[in-house]
Amino acid sequence: RIAARARRTMRDDDDDEALRALARRRAMARVAMRASDGGAMAALVRRQHALEDDADRARAAFPTAFGRGGGAGATARDVVDDGARATAALGARDDDDDGGGGGVGGGEADQGSGEEEYEEEDAIPRAAEAVMEGFKKPATCCAVDRSGARMAAGSSDGVVRLYDFNGMKRDLQPFRSIAPREGYPIHAVDWSPTGDMFVAASGSWQPTVHDRDGVELGEFDKGDMYIRDLRNTKGHVAATTDVKWNPLDKETICTAGEDGALRLWDVTYLGDARGSQKAVLKPQQVKPGRVQVTSCAYSHDGDLIAGGITDGSVQIFSSKGSQYKSATIGLVLPPSQQCKLDNHWTFNGRPSHLFKGAHPAGEEVTSLSFGRDGRTLLSRCEDGTLNVWDLRNVKAPLKRFEDLPTRHSETTVGWSPNDVYFFTGVDAERDSRGGNTQGGLCFFDREKLEMVHRVSTPTNCIAATWHPRLNQIFVGCGDAKGGELRVLYDPKKSMGGITQAVGKAVRKKADDFVRIDVQEISYTPNALPAFKEQMPGKRKLDSTDIARQALRKNPSKAVTNMDKSGVLTGGTGASLLTQHIMHNNEELGEKNWMKTDARESILRHAEKAAANPMFTKKAYEHTQPKEIWREEEKEGDSD
Repeated sequence: RIAARARRTMRDDDDDEALRALARRRAMARVAMRASDGGAMAALVRRQHALEDDADRARAAFPTAFGRGGGAGATARDVVDDGARATAALGARDDDDDGGGGGVGGGEADQGSGEEEYEEEDAIPRAAEAVMEGFKKPATCCAVDRSGARMAAGSSDGVVRLYDFNGMKRDLQPFRSIAPREGYPIHAVDWSPTGDMFVAASGSWQPTVHDRDGVELGEFDKGDMYIRDLRNTKGHVAATTDVKWNPLDKETICTAGEDGALRLWDVTYLGDARGSQKAVLKPQQVKPGRVQVTSCAYSHDGDLIAGGITDGSVQIFSSKGSQYKSATIGLVLPPSQQCKLDNHWTFNGRPSHLFKGAHPAGEEVTSLSFGRDGRTLLSRCEDGTLNVWDLRNVKAPLKRFEDLPTRHSETTVGWSPNDVYFFTGVDAERDSRGGNTQGGLCFFDREKLEMVHRVSTPTNCIAATWHPRLNQIFVGCGDAKGGELRVLYDPKKSMGGITQAVGKAVRKKADDFVRIDVQEISYTPNALPAFKEQMPGKRKLDSTDIARQALRKNPSKAVTNMDKSGVLTGGTGASLLTQHIMHNNEELGEKNWMKTDARESILRHAEKAAANPMFTKKAYEHTQPKEIWREEEKEGDSD
């Protein structure tokens, strides 16, 4: 009996230990999936779980009580029973688990529960939605700093709105709105790795850098538009289309422009006389002619820079290496004395990867995005396609998704925090009945390479970003009527961000000071003059002001006042010079010609004209001394 009781106690201890081990594994999985370290911690947890499973299987295959009786078969059976009991007990206690466990081995049970937990963590946060309104035009871009405290959102109306989640209330209003370049739409915004600055690219030639409060710190230099060689200009000579901050270097920014070049900038030299340009990346020409670079992207380690070209190609450059040559050029050829132009930047015209024919020529590549593995690249095009590329194969994409309509050059493509999904937005189109269908944000599975979910939006879905720390998706939408910013989140799995604001009530503005010396007076502007109270800050009307107001209301009844000298000071009297002249010329009063009949005015001179024809007698005195009048014809004599 004592031996049986001891064995029963040891078995209960083993069950508790198995329960604690499984709970520990699930807690580590949750923490790993919420970490913003690029998936490194999640990969480490998976590797550790695999080693533990291998150890459990090895322990089950060999006897643990060798030399003490029982045999290998009994020991393996005890291990299996312990794993089954632990799984069943944990399934009964855990509310989030769908199944209650079954008669499976300990190692398989641990692996299955781990997969279920990862599926829960990989779920798309779409249980709740918040809408940020106030955009006059579509919201074309949005970016959240790494800490998840502030967000910058740009729109086609040329305004960048800054949001502070810690101080935001339920009304979801920005704490500041700025216009970097008035009249130019905002194409892209991005935060620095430290979150103390952000850069905005508008339709102008010069992107601007701002601090986290929106104060402009400087702008990049503008190049000479009359120089055709792009490596000899110290800045863009056409509108900028995209901008990305180096994910590891807080001093380096990459911009793309319609002049056909990618340019790297050093923000520490903003405002320097030599310029802040660091390097010029010139894409390789697939065919002769001018091209535009419509999008750019950094890899997560900052070693690769991708650019989307309007000739249909996608080209990738190395951010550093021997490919960068000095941009200094000679102006006078030898053997005469050499004269050179000392440019303080480098030049690279040799891409490391060239995807020819990635998209149709003439179409804009709206967005590019690298996977965390550094080998996968997504390219979104305005022709309604999305390509998945493997950098080891530049000839054909792994998968091409079609029927993703978009008419915006800023339509974004991005990854989930753990690279399980990638997503892009689509526009709302007209159906066969003439109505508009809803836009949406489409999610694709990376392993299966197929669409798994779509979140509908009432208007065109343009910009989207999935923040790894907040576990929230920010979606920029809009059409010709206006725009909005939608936030998808899960109240149970999302932390911070918009979840802090939706529960805060808007503070009512209350007066801290009360004036007790102010009379409560009702101001009625249409009351009689005797009972009318004057508005605060206005002088009291005198008799002259009252007369002028009466004259404005009824000009036909002139109000006249006579001063001590007997001169009329108001009304239509002859006190003014103009009125005096008009009165003498019979233009005022009863002799006013505007008030008399024109025919009677002419006929009153008939008798005087007949007695003294001074105007007609002299004209015909010699040629026609006798008047000849036309005889009237009778009606009967006409035929």
